Amino acid sequence: MNSNEVKKFLIYWTVNSILIALITYLLPNYYELGNMNLTPFSAIVVSGFALTLVGYLAKIFARGAGINKKGRYQALIFYGIANSAGIWIIARVADLTGFGIARYYWALVLGFLASITHWLVRQGLKKYRMIK
Repeated sequence: MNSNEVKKFLIYWTVNSILIALITYLLPNYYELGNMNLTPFSAIVVSGFALTLVGYLAKIFARGAGINKKGRYQALIFYGIANSAGIWIIARVADLTGFGIARYYWALVLGFLASITHWLVRQGLKKYRMIK
């Protein structure tokens, strides 16, 4: 990875961590941070990192399958499903990540919200010429 890729990874990690913290703050009955192993702040950092890894793995798969070339809406649906699945898995291993959800459909909500947020961040990075 070159320095530009590292910068993008750190930006998305930060955005994912903020998104997880914000959604947990706004909807505390549906999302949970922290457990006996991790403090809420540690859970934010670990879960944000895990979600960023899921996003990068989905990006590699999408490139190989040509999904990004099919259009914005197909890409949004693909990344929404990939992020939702990633959030579900992250919540299933809550002992390691410290992040939990009440129901699977809350993973869908956060997954599609994350996809939209990632698209907005990508547009901002394009504007400031950090990516092509």
